[in-house]
Amino acid sequence: MLIHLVIILTLVIAGLVRGYTGFGFSALVILVLSMFYSVADMVPAVLMVDLIVSLPLVVDSWNKTNFSALTPVLVTTGIGIPVGFWLLFNLPDSVLRILVPTTVLLLAIMSKSRGRLIKKLSGSALLCGFMSGWTTSAVSAGGAPVVIYMRNSALSVEHQRNSLISYFFLTTCFAVGSSYAVTKQWQVLPDFPALYTGIAFVSVLIGKAIYHYKNVARVHSLAYYLLLIVSALTLFRAAWMLLI
Repeated sequence: MLIHLVIILTLVIAGLVRGYTGFGFSALVILVLSMFYSVADMVPAVLMVDLIVSLPLVVDSWNKTNFSALTPVLVTTGIGIPVGFWLLFNLPDSVLRILVPTTVLLLAIMSKSRGRLIKKLSGSALLCGFMSGWTTSAVSAGGAPVVIYMRNSALSVEHQRNSLISYFFLTTCFAVGSSYAVTKQWQVLPDFPALYTGIAFVSVLIGKAIYHYKNVARVHSLAYYLLLIVSALTLFRAAWMLLI
């Protein structure tokens, strides 16, 4: 019973964040689910839910998306997604749980570097796209690299949100399709898949409504740092599990 309540609370929080900022759903949900279930089993299921809940968001954002800024990121994301699936099905959970958050945190640290070359690399469309691709399909945590890229761009917060929504819709479509091509089955969340998906969907709608009522730039920054905190917690927990 406690597990179900924790999952529901996570879906509500992740849905609100996704609806308001346009990112963060999969990374937040997979952190909690990976405590109770196998990463390899949960990644395709979380991606499927993310795809479903993104539909009411992409309807509003598609025509407001800056596709010229997204194109190079999308191309390298498409290359990274198959790499992530290979890692997902060939590496143990313990390795993935360390590899992915480490990559995300390194990119975030690089983006704050005073070195011109390192800072430029952290905001590279090609690098961030590839990193986002393989971390998405490996453990559903591909949001941070492309969010870092968007934060380093000259786009306004509104344009960043619209571009992120369209980006995640397209890449999740590709990831879900690729997963089906490999496994020949659609993955769903355990125990109460319809209920969980419905809760996430409603939470996204509420987050979207709050965004349209009042858009506060600081909330987007807080959500970004929440994503980094989630990555750090994931890394800490994975390292701890290896030691005990």
